[in-house]
Amino acid sequence: MRVRDLLNVPGLGLRLLTDVAGMDRAIRHVYTTDLPDPSRYLTSGALVLTGLIWCRGPGDADRFVSALERAGVAALGAGEALGAVPAEVVQACTRHGIPLLAVPAETSFAAVTEEVGRRLSGDRATAMTRVLGRRRLLLSAVAEGAGLDAMFQLMSRELGAECWLLTGLGRVVGGTGPSLAEPLALRLAREYLSADRLPAIAEVAGPGLDAGTYSLLAVGGEPRITSWFLACAGREGDWPHELRETLAELAADVALERARLDAARTGDRKLAEAIVGSLAAGGEGAAPAEIASLMRAAGLPPDGRYVVVTLAAGADRVTGPNAGRWGWDLAAELAAPLAEGVLAAPLGEEVILLIPVRENLENTVQENTASPAHAFADLIRGADQVVAADRSRIRVTAGVSAPVQGVTALPGALHEAGSARRLAVLPVAALPIAALRGVGEGGATAVSVVTSDEVASHELLLATVPPSVLRPFRARLLGPLLAYDDRHRAELLPTLREFLACSGSWNMCAAKMYVHVNTVRYRIRRIEELTGRDLSCLNDQVDFYLALQIR
Repeated sequence: MRVRDLLNVPGLGLRLLTDVAGMDRAIRHVYTTDLPDPSRYLTSGALVLTGLIWCRGPGDADRFVSALERAGVAALGAGEALGAVPAEVVQACTRHGIPLLAVPAETSFAAVTEEVGRRLSGDRATAMTRVLGRRRLLLSAVAEGAGLDAMFQLMSRELGAECWLLTGLGRVVGGTGPSLAEPLALRLAREYLSADRLPAIAEVAGPGLDAGTYSLLAVGGEPRITSWFLACAGREGDWPHELRETLAELAADVALERARLDAARTGDRKLAEAIVGSLAAGGEGAAPAEIASLMRAAGLPPDGRYVVVTLAAGADRVTGPNAGRWGWDLAAELAAPLAEGVLAAPLGEEVILLIPVRENLENTVQENTASPAHAFADLIRGADQVVAADRSRIRVTAGVSAPVQGVTALPGALHEAGSARRLAVLPVAALPIAALRGVGEGGATAVSVVTSDEVASHELLLATVPPSVLRPFRARLLGPLLAYDDRHRAELLPTLREFLACSGSWNMCAAKMYVHVNTVRYRIRRIEELTGRDLSCLNDQVDFYLALQIR
């Protein structure tokens, strides 16, 4: 019930003594008092009725009305049984923005209270009818398997506000409004993951973002990184009670729908575990024909082209009903944007992803001029900023195999991916440049990915060797050259680097360094004298090359 509704009730004879501001305030209950300071008894949305007995001297009105303002009351009703409402009360209500209604002497406070109670009972009954009707509609949709799109279509008329459903990694699952731009979806996901409490308010502004305020409501609970959430335009505290109830109902029913979808995939998960377990056994536990049969049952062609990913996730602290399987959920979500029909299954402390290289992945490869392995590695790296925003301090390491063809090649690809993931655990400073794509500013990263072709690089080979071994090796080979260059201002070290880069060609090295070929010959001879090595020998060339690669 609104203040204007009460003012228009025939028979009460109420009159407005202040301006029309605040006429749309909601009245939730009635409180009658003649205390000089009723602060402790006031609550938001109250219609306060008073006989003005407390109004005896200067300052009384301001003290009384300021208490009403602090409590957020809807309006003040002043009785005229003792005479007209004093000007001081009218002025105080005007200053504090409290609607003031004059209650004529012939109208009792009991009549006003009864009328408000009757109206509120009717409003609550109507609201309850709407809530129950909406609830039945949503539950019927869930029971009939209507899906998330149908649920949002049903609710779009009720909400009256744009609302989207997103995963913890920022993938848009559904919504009532136009599709969210990817930068905005990722920003909202980071705000959701980092919020101290929910619902959370996200103030968004910046290049490529739709400036505005969004309220973020959890769907399903912890852990947040694998949960879903609702992002609704506007500030939750400003919404009417009915809209808050509607969104709470939508969140609950979306959680039910997700639980239904998860339950439907139970058989798929068991089949995936059987396939991965057989591949991990290297074919010893099951013949290739049996694995092929399992793959066909999972909808995967045994002769298809695949990329294998081994992924592990850790965190400082993970809670919630899905804490035991959150790594599996996170791995599946990381694969969802790029590849359809991904098979995911746990293997010990890791999660294995078997990713079909289909048209959608091939298109991405063509656009990015990268191999399928690098395209998927870049996809995982792209989640770094979102993963890093989670309060649980999540860390993800992944290894990606080269694409392979057919079921017989999959055990080898699984071994490749596992080896690459073990190298991804290395500190960021130890990884080669090729494996640092997507690393955040300052070298900090929550997601570390290594592909199998990087495993074959000498850089990763060096990264696995302890610094205590690398430093003496480099010093023995290059130390004499560095000392000679410092004393004589020579260029032995640059010449050595260029000579090896030119595969030992005197003329090519001289041309690139803009010196005479005899100068190159002299410098190389001096290098051999200082180090006791022979640069015409392949073994010594390799030693020098590796020493130059050590940071």
